[in-house]
Amino acid sequence: MRLSWRGAQPKCLRRMAVLPVAALLLWAGRVFAWDAATTHAGLTERALEASKFHAVLAHQMGLALGAFEPLKIDRAAIDADTLRGLKSRLDLLDSAGGYRPSAEGVATAIAWVKAGAVLAKTPPERGRNHFLEPRTRTGLDDSPGLSGFAHAARLTLGEGASLRDAATGTAFDLEGSPATAWLWADQNDLGLSAFVDNWELSVAAKEPGRRENALVRALLALGGIMSALEDMGQPAFVRNDFRGEFSDQGSALEIFVADRYGAVALPRSATPIPRPDLRSFFVADDGKGLAQLTQQRFFSAGTLPKDFTCVPGDGDLEAAGLVNQTLGFAEPKFDVLELRQSDRPHYLVRDGVKIAAYRRVGNKIHFFLDKAVYADLARTWLPEVMAYAAGLVDDLLGGKLQLGLASDHVTIALSAVRGEPGGPVEARVFAEDEAGMRRQVATVGLNGGEPVVIALPKGARRIAAVARGRDSAGGFIATGELSLP
Repeated sequence: MRLSWRGAQPKCLRRMAVLPVAALLLWAGRVFAWDAATTHAGLTERALEASKFHAVLAHQMGLALGAFEPLKIDRAAIDADTLRGLKSRLDLLDSAGGYRPSAEGVATAIAWVKAGAVLAKTPPERGRNHFLEPRTRTGLDDSPGLSGFAHAARLTLGEGASLRDAATGTAFDLEGSPATAWLWADQNDLGLSAFVDNWELSVAAKEPGRRENALVRALLALGGIMSALEDMGQPAFVRNDFRGEFSDQGSALEIFVADRYGAVALPRSATPIPRPDLRSFFVADDGKGLAQLTQQRFFSAGTLPKDFTCVPGDGDLEAAGLVNQTLGFAEPKFDVLELRQSDRPHYLVRDGVKIAAYRRVGNKIHFFLDKAVYADLARTWLPEVMAYAAGLVDDLLGGKLQLGLASDHVTIALSAVRGEPGGPVEARVFAEDEAGMRRQVATVGLNGGEPVVIALPKGARRIAAVARGRDSAGGFIATGELSLP
């Protein structure tokens, strides 16, 4: 339930609330979301396996081993500051997780995506921008107000963050951008802009080392985008419930999932779920965004009904109605409450899934989440989360340029986009020589699926093309490569 003083709290009261900050500093909540090193890595891998990721890399990007192609950070083809920053972040990854690159900077394509999903939550405070309340389209909002300052001060005093960090918001202050806004934010180096720009550069750059570096950076960003969507399957992240869900130890739900499944034992993904456009994977007018479905179906720890005191004459239906009045969200809700005393908890069950537990002690009914609830959520909902993430991958990688060889000509056609192109699409065409160097040889306009013919460049060993455009579902990027005999 959201409680807010904003717009009503007098300034003098806000100032007075700062006085007991020392007591508030003892609270040490942290953003964890799904455990990055295990759950996010596992969700991402399962989603990639269910998607067209391997086929796109193998057939459109010219990587013979597809998802398992070893890719290396070419230190000679990246500036020193960028290399140093990237290396410092990669060094934080768990070497036992299977996604940290080797000392030589080598990892498989799928491992680079998993690394991006983990880096999106490393350090955990980066998860502040993975919240999304789908009714209002807002992000993490510390409704009581000043405790956000207290938390930032605790970070400053207790975890080495500077006063400048607290003042500029780089220390976590219990507020953040909505996940959808963060996805498109230019400052998000693991967001949509980073993915598209580097995906294009992985085709268009002249030197092979620069192309490989760009592909690695694009795959890291793909993992960051998937991580943000996967958090839409965690109820606290779509119910603005940082305070109720997270303690010093983190979230009980996330700890349960990490302990039970680790990174490799997660349930298999369902069939990839297509959506009309990228944003609709998160939230949409049809109500089928992942954030909306999660919010409607599950409670988080801090959005359960308040404890209810029974009085003589209360019936199961009447009690349920009174309890529902304490809820901050329309769904889920209780149709009936079992008021009899029992040593075992009663459960609210929806479609065969336990979503809340409660027990009567004396005249009071207490609501809580337990391991039976967590187990049902993980068993039934994690496959749906992966199916949405797999659908997102297919959406991002769905653009395809079909290249063909006909005598001394090359044909180029836009063969796959998500919707109808919004007019002609400009494609850049490159010829690659025996040394792996590429040069642009043509710019062609593609209209629908009609092929365009260009002369075969002399000395070319490979032809590559990339196009950026817009269709009825938004912006897209399409690529294609063709090896020559």
